[in-house]
Amino acid sequence: MSGWVPRYCVWELTLACNAKCRHCGSSAGRARDHELSTDEALALVAELAALGCQSVTLSGGEPLLRPDWPEVCRAIRQANMRAELITNGSLAAEQADVIAAAGFFGVTFSIDGPAEIHDTLRGVPGGLQTILDGAEALRSRGVRIGAATQINRHNVRELESIRSLLIAHGFQGWQLQLTMPIGRAGARDATVCLTPNELPALETVLVDLCTRPGLFTQAADNLGYMSRNEPILRNGTGTSTRVWTGCAAGLEVVGLTSDGTVRGCLSLPPEADEGNVRERGLTAIWQDPAAFAYNRRFSVSKLTGACGKCPFGRVCRAGCHSLAWSVSGSPYENPYCLYRVQTAGTDRRQA
Repeated sequence: MSGWVPRYCVWELTLACNAKCRHCGSSAGRARDHELSTDEALALVAELAALGCQSVTLSGGEPLLRPDWPEVCRAIRQANMRAELITNGSLAAEQADVIAAAGFFGVTFSIDGPAEIHDTLRGVPGGLQTILDGAEALRSRGVRIGAATQINRHNVRELESIRSLLIAHGFQGWQLQLTMPIGRAGARDATVCLTPNELPALETVLVDLCTRPGLFTQAADNLGYMSRNEPILRNGTGTSTRVWTGCAAGLEVVGLTSDGTVRGCLSLPPEADEGNVRERGLTAIWQDPAAFAYNRRFSVSKLTGACGKCPFGRVCRAGCHSLAWSVSGSPYENPYCLYRVQTAGTDRRQA
């Protein structure tokens, strides 16, 4: 039996989506074939609870497109797990009463810029205003609202504008993450992604944003790693003292696709699939001694390239595995590392 506990689950409730985001990591749009039935989803909730899960985030696609999401959410809450929601906001105003009654710990809206940039990236004219209307509908009903922003070439200079927008509309938290070259951002428009050499300038902006009062702000797992500002990026304006200590996929995080496929993280490639709950159940997959080997059987000797030579390799473990896999084809080498880029820059100047 595995000693690992899936404390945090991110569940792609459906792959169906009514947006057309050019940077979508899931290439969402049409529902997957044979998505889990309501009964299968409820059984999965029970398994998560039995395994010790503490928090379930409903994601997509657009999870509000799945008609039975309130029933799934209710089961999560009745099992004493925290429920959270990530949405594109298109249906938030329409379903505001149901969302408010669901008991979510928080609802996170995807916001990627001022109206022109956001609507262009998301492929939905008027999309930002629809989000803001939905956010206000939830806020007025006492729901905690936050935002997540994917940083890419289209909006990297608009972070200050996005922050002002969020504050003006009563958002309580903001997560900043890199657009990764996966899904549509990889297959169709890889140039949307920033390069590693652009990270130091971005870090300067992020440190400023993360240390300013007025809006809780922090960097997501695919940003940072072992620069002198690592604690600021990881903790943001909060009071905790975390630093990056490696990817948690398959250790305390599990990702579930809408057809029951199990991954350590939803952003990982199909090579990281561990099985399907229809074939042997989540408990059997999670407790399999051979599962999630890229993380559970990690050793420093597996690191390659600059990560293999890094003095922080034992702690950092190549950063976010999803990002590393997407850019190097391996979970053990990650060019998107602030320490790596900054050290390389120093070496060049001293040469």
